[in-house]
Amino acid sequence: MSRIYDDKPLQSVPVQNQTWSGIWEPQQFQSGSGAVLKGTIKARSRHVITDSKHNKSRYFVLHVRVSIAHRRQFNSNGEEIEPNMDATQKVNTGYLMSSYKVEAKGQTDRLTQSQLSTLVNKPSLTTLTQRHTPDGCLAFWMTELELKDMDFEDDDSILLRTKGDGPFIYSVGKLDTKTKEITNMAGSGQLGESWTDKIMSVKSHDPPNPKPGQEENEGAGDDEWDD
Repeated sequence: MSRIYDDKPLQSVPVQNQTWSGIWEPQQFQSGSGAVLKGTIKARSRHVITDSKHNKSRYFVLHVRVSIAHRRQFNSNGEEIEPNMDATQKVNTGYLMSSYKVEAKGQTDRLTQSQLSTLVNKPSLTTLTQRHTPDGCLAFWMTELELKDMDFEDDDSILLRTKGDGPFIYSVGKLDTKTKEITNMAGSGQLGESWTDKIMSVKSHDPPNPKPGQEENEGAGDDEWDD
């Protein structure tokens, strides 16, 4: 059955008309590797930016309370890879994963709230959105065109990747809090790219049986994306 898009949730959000001195070039805020994060939408706003050449750009902004975030990582070929979720890992020590020990895994790519805020917030952009942003939240931007196949509501749980070190969204998906599965996806980076299949899929809380030939002391399954 085909999905019929209903833009009523989007249309119900008032439009904020704002001017931008100079030429609107969002790419200037997209350098760096960016972040991948999990959070909850606490507010939404719509913005029409008119620049000095009278060009209009339409954005939908998600104001998100972030629960966990990591810096995006890429290999030498430019392909996105899984970040180091934590500085330690569980290593199985018992038969059929009955026990484990914790050992160092290297420097974590996890971001503190302060680090994430510094990475995402750009003063010239936050002045446009800050009055709509609840305390403890960060504002993330995506074009209305990128949002055309997706509805977002307050209190939706989401997984989100940014375009570089800034507030612009590369990809975002709703997270079903019961099944831990992504129910839909929007943005220029779609599900199925590189390691996102892994981090954006359900992770079992029950340790799996070792595969044939698997060593008992291999890294234990952990739920880095669970709160």
